[in-house]
Amino acid sequence: MRLRRVEVAGPDGEPLSLSYPGLLLTGYEDGREVCRRWVPLGRDPSFADDERLIEALHAATLWQNHESGDCS
Repeated sequence: MRLRRVEVAGPDGEPLSLSYPGLLLTGYEDGREVCRRWVPLGRDPSFADDERLIEALHAATLWQNHESGDCS
């Protein structure tokens, strides 16, 4: 789990920093990073949030087991 921070323009035009929690999935091949996928997780996840996380973990598991060529 980690926080992702983004900078946006606030209502008065001044920069505003926002952060929100998520899970970072990172794929490695031969000791080097080849892909990353960040899945947001809210405090009160919805059914759609749960499904998105399950889909990301399933894709990562398939990739790790060399059953899929797509790491993202």
